[in-house]
Amino acid sequence: MGRLSKKRLRILHTNDLHSQLENWPSVTAWLKRRRSEAIANGESVLLFDIGDHADRVHPMTEGLMGKGNVILLNEMKYDAITIGNNEGITFSRDDLNSMYENKNFPVVVCNLFDESGSIPPWAVPYEILTTDNGIRVGITGATVPFKMFYKTLGWDIKDPFDLLKEVVDKLKPEVDILICLSHLGLFEDERLAEEIPCFDYILGAHTHHVLHEGKKINNTWINQAGRSGKYAGEIALTLTETNGKLSLNTEYVESVLLDLLEKDKETEDTIKKLTQKGERELSSSEVVYLNDPMEVSWYNSTPLIELLAQGLREWCEADIGMVNAGVLLDNLPTGKVTFKDVHRICPHPINPAAVMISGEGLLEIIRQAQKKEMVEFPLKGFGFRGKILGEMIFSGLDISNNASYIQDKDVFIHGESLDKNRSYKLATVDMFTLGKIYPAISSIKEKTYFMPEMLRDILAWKLRNLVT
Repeated sequence: MGRLSKKRLRILHTNDLHSQLENWPSVTAWLKRRRSEAIANGESVLLFDIGDHADRVHPMTEGLMGKGNVILLNEMKYDAITIGNNEGITFSRDDLNSMYENKNFPVVVCNLFDESGSIPPWAVPYEILTTDNGIRVGITGATVPFKMFYKTLGWDIKDPFDLLKEVVDKLKPEVDILICLSHLGLFEDERLAEEIPCFDYILGAHTHHVLHEGKKINNTWINQAGRSGKYAGEIALTLTETNGKLSLNTEYVESVLLDLLEKDKETEDTIKKLTQKGERELSSSEVVYLNDPMEVSWYNSTPLIELLAQGLREWCEADIGMVNAGVLLDNLPTGKVTFKDVHRICPHPINPAAVMISGEGLLEIIRQAQKKEMVEFPLKGFGFRGKILGEMIFSGLDISNNASYIQDKDVFIHGESLDKNRSYKLATVDMFTLGKIYPAISSIKEKTYFMPEMLRDILAWKLRNLVT
């Protein structure tokens, strides 16, 4: 009989937490339990995160600029992670460079470079991990290439496919198993499995799919575990060596719905301390003292949302400012207003943007924005963390007619009638330049993004200069 040996490995993975830290103690409780069970069963264990762990919607992430999220990953002894777009393009380059200073794990991303062409000092294009039982696991990672956003921040993000092929050519002869940590989205993962069939496993993220039993394309398994810490991924495999030849058997691939009532007390305590620290940082920056409250309405114009629309117009040096009232989530009370308050009412990772648009296109937007279904539209994604879009508010533009169908003669730009044939510079929010919310904006090829400033930075800037 030939010589035979078997080695078992459990892979645990998370993705797209988006700083919903109320669920993280449930995630860690499950991870700790599954890791202990696997070790007791004689298996090696590897733990990966596939990006968008940090989301500046949470005061801990905002106040500590992502470093609190790294502490949480350190505490769980992650073996490797990659970054998502929330890490990559919602933090300034300096903040991203400092975020991982105290990490205890490799950040694996092969398609991000600085302007000189060097990979960031905190990142590696790949890593070879050797498990306790001697399995050599090759890890590479890639993040979604939002080129214009990265370029504005001073990064050079490249298309991942060519770079992944180069990495695979280097890694494949050196490892027993090849894994890609992919923050590219499920559809790109499927393409990846077709075009680079050398990967044994693609652990995915970004599009928030839940693959309850994974998805197999050719010999590659894909898995993705939803969003917000409601699911986690698990893979069990056996590597068998017979007379020097290796064979891989995947026992199961699944995404598990977690029990959110099960909490890890140690994690809860850490989150509480980190959140308090983040909130202290945010509270230390006083913005303004208000003699009277400033109220918010999603259905009407108020001085506070008008201030933000004006701020957008001035910051982007535009003819018109345009913002939806739903971006402000709560009122500002009388008294001292700190940056913690501004973050609380405007937590979205959304940047100012500007486009040159024709008067005709502008008229189309005004008409579309007035529709009841647009005002009440419950937008999900694109950085929006509110409930509904709300009323569209303009600065530098007035509408003289409350009729259901606005005409060009009803619209005035700084006192002059709208000219359908003229181009205007429109300052707005970046989410309107993406997707199909407002095609008259998203279809424009030339867009300017103002980064790393977010809407709340513009609002704080205007409030600081407010005479009350």
